[in-house]
Amino acid sequence: MKREWLSILNLVSSNNKKVFLSKNTQINNTERVNIILSPELYWVRVFDIPVKNVIHARHVLPTLFEDILANVSELSFQVIKLEENKYLCFAYVNKNIYKVIKNSGINLSLVDSIYFAQNECEKFREFTFENKSFIYTPNNILTKVPNVMLSNAIDLKENINNIQLSSHKVDIKLYNNVLTSKQIYSISGVILCFSIITIYKFLDYKTQITKINNQIEIEKKQSNLPSSMLQTNSILNKYKSIESKEKRKREFLEYLLSNSTFKINKINLDKNIVVITFNSIYKVNLEKFLSKKYKIISSKVKALDIELSVKL
Repeated sequence: MKREWLSILNLVSSNNKKVFLSKNTQINNTERVNIILSPELYWVRVFDIPVKNVIHARHVLPTLFEDILANVSELSFQVIKLEENKYLCFAYVNKNIYKVIKNSGINLSLVDSIYFAQNECEKFREFTFENKSFIYTPNNILTKVPNVMLSNAIDLKENINNIQLSSHKVDIKLYNNVLTSKQIYSISGVILCFSIITIYKFLDYKTQITKINNQIEIEKKQSNLPSSMLQTNSILNKYKSIESKEKRKREFLEYLLSNSTFKINKINLDKNIVVITFNSIYKVNLEKFLSKKYKIISSKVKALDIELSVKL
């Protein structure tokens, strides 16, 4: 996923001093700052998602952003509910934003909070910043555009004092600012204690295994079980096929239930074929999810339900 990480807008929180920060700008600040991220540093979309809250909406975002972005595993997500079943959804790469802030010269320990420009600049429908032009589209999405597209733009540098920060902060991890020396020593102590406990448990498990092996030998003799591994393996091989089938069924069910987005009405297991009925309208999303690991034999839509047949 290639992207030009050009600029962020920076707002110093103390004494109303405000400074914009671009990629090549160097700032030697000694005050706490709030940072507003330019739309060049994240992706934003409005999605219609038939769920009740942002927690459930966030679970489906990787699937929704797959259609427009690659490597969604690198993305972090944030959601704001606009109205019933409508959500403003953000995607960003934490490490790239962290790198831009670090390279700017801002002391990471002085960063107070971070915000998306999408939420903070709504008062200015079109504006310029360091010879870059930004405008809110008809569906209210802030985006960067060529300079010639603006007809009535304001210079954000001259109006930055009019920005009132919202409550929608970005959950960015500033890695080098997470731990203090005291915290590092505390974590080291916890790791040491954990290592001691692990060694103790290992020795205890070893003792228990020895006891179990001795008990197994006693049970073999009392139950007239085969004494050799060759005979034992011969018996076990008879059940290998059954075990393999049951294991595949369990793995499929674990994979299916790992996605809480889809409501399952009914599951039928018949040898190597599984028939699942979902109460869902997202047929494409269901097929995409299941086809990642399993072969879909058939797919039917019945009223508000979707019936899929999958080969294990």
